[in-house]
Amino acid sequence: PLDDAMRAVVHKHFPVYPVVDDAGRLLGQVRGSAMFEEQAFEISAQPGQMVGVNEEERLLTPWPRGLKFRHPWLQLNLLTAFLAAGVVGFFQNTLDQMVILALFLPVLAGQSGNTGCQALAVTLRGMTLGEMEETGIGKRLVAKEALLGVLNGFLVGLVAGAGMFVVARSQGNPNALPLAMIVVAAMMGSCVISGISGALIPMTLKRVGADPATASSIFLTTATDVASMGMLLGLATLFLM
Repeated sequence: PLDDAMRAVVHKHFPVYPVVDDAGRLLGQVRGSAMFEEQAFEISAQPGQMVGVNEEERLLTPWPRGLKFRHPWLQLNLLTAFLAAGVVGFFQNTLDQMVILALFLPVLAGQSGNTGCQALAVTLRGMTLGEMEETGIGKRLVAKEALLGVLNGFLVGLVAGAGMFVVARSQGNPNALPLAMIVVAAMMGSCVISGISGALIPMTLKRVGADPATASSIFLTTATDVASMGMLLGLATLFLM
């Protein structure tokens, strides 16, 4: 198959590639331009597949066919979104007493979501280029994303925590400093979980025989939302309630 050949020659660049049988007899040839087109197609299709857009859909695909391709994934996304809503509902009493936390829920969800998408993009690119075949590469990738999650979470958490401190102080909240520290800790924790999820989700889908690019971001969004909201509200409930 052309996509298998594409992965085999990703680090080699020749105008023409020979095609041989098991005995080494020449059967034909494949032009390098065909390999490049296949690589470009596979990589360009990934962003759409990550959000449930079928790789067959093009700009002028008729709307009924586009609806058929997209709608089932939107229903799945709605179902998984109820999990995040359930987390918020579980901590409703905390939110009622500390409304300021609601201001920072989208902040954490956005940052952790972006962290997960970065890990997901790197993982899918590695799969497309055949880099995931190396023994033990999966564990190394997960460890790397966890470390990046800690570091990035801490750095952006400092800024977000400072923002929480300023807002809380301006409102006369006596827990301004504890709230700021909770935001930092929640940002670090959610970014770690998001980075690990971004690496594990496509690898898990591939292991069970599914397309690792298909709707990966739908499952990732659920994981990041649950982690970020659960971390912030859970820590606030634990230390301030």
